[in-house]
Amino acid sequence: MGIVYPKNVIKIANILAERGYRAYAVGGCIRDSLMGKLPSDWDMTTDASPEKMIEIFDSVGVRTIPTGLKHGTVTVLLDGEQYECTTFRIDGSYTDSRHPDRVIFTQKLAEDLKRRDFTVNAMAADPLLQGEDDEITDLFGGRKDIKNKVIRCVGEPRTRFTEDALRILRAVRFATVLDFQICAETKKAAQELGARLENVSAERKKTELEKILLSDRANSGVSLLCEMGLSKHIHPNIKTPTISISSLSKRFAPRLAALFAEGDVPDLSCLKLSRAESSEVSLLCAQDMFKPQKTPQNARHLLSIYGEAAADAAILREQPELAEIVREESDKNPCVQIRDLCISGNHLIAQGIEPRSIGKIMSALLREVIERPESNREDILMCLAKDIYSKDI
Repeated sequence: MGIVYPKNVIKIANILAERGYRAYAVGGCIRDSLMGKLPSDWDMTTDASPEKMIEIFDSVGVRTIPTGLKHGTVTVLLDGEQYECTTFRIDGSYTDSRHPDRVIFTQKLAEDLKRRDFTVNAMAADPLLQGEDDEITDLFGGRKDIKNKVIRCVGEPRTRFTEDALRILRAVRFATVLDFQICAETKKAAQELGARLENVSAERKKTELEKILLSDRANSGVSLLCEMGLSKHIHPNIKTPTISISSLSKRFAPRLAALFAEGDVPDLSCLKLSRAESSEVSLLCAQDMFKPQKTPQNARHLLSIYGEAAADAAILREQPELAEIVREESDKNPCVQIRDLCISGNHLIAQGIEPRSIGKIMSALLREVIERPESNREDILMCLAKDIYSKDI
């Protein structure tokens, strides 16, 4: 299948070519194009230095951002879109198992491609040669590996994974998302060097885990993480869930909770989640908040506790029938929060009820409405509120 380049990718290549430089689309955009997918972004590589790129684009009125001059990257802005353009480079040693200590700019495309992680990501294509035999530069068998559905390191796998240990998780992620297999040599090196993931930041590991969990093949991805002994380097309590992850809503927190749901609420500090994510995962994992009754009343009760994750809470506990009842009740847009009641605390104060009693009364009114939605009327709730208050004083 031929590559269809965005007009701005061709424009960038033309601008540089007119000044005597070559520019190639590179990496994931080539892989996705060859697989018949629409790339989400287009990265480019060139023999022009970052300073020269800025000078050239500035001369024709194209705005650039010096995103990472140290590593040769300039972001080109065209029609509101961003295109990263990086100078051909050779990476030095990786002391921190993440970034090269230094980079050496080179005029050779081959040197740039051989530093990349996997063969399917190490192809480049010249937009100005579209349709010609030498349009695609594939030095490491990327097209063959796409055809055979294989994830394979460029060069020696141990070297690639020692340079940047996150590539170990990326191998699993690409295998999961693309529905590929990791080749034996690459898989063996990943397993042997898995402990190096302990040196990778929690934020970077979370990003890869999130992409795995939100993919259509999340179950396979998690199984692969566990089979290869890698999951413990993300969180020590992760295990293959008994339910299908794809049966949960396509959100990170519920799918992450599936990896812990059968145990105690895990310590999530090592995952560097947002406060909202951490709260939701902890709530979904807690056993004492969940009630299993398959009734509309309990479904509304669960919606009150779990919000949009109520059906997921039922699925996590292997209660698909209850999950369906939750969805049916949710479609009715029921009152399940105090803010949804027909009256507010101000209504009660206006009737002479002391502020110290407002919280208790409003909570009691919500419980009543969850049990009997038809009671969410101002006249009914005011009568109930006065009755509760009279018994409380």
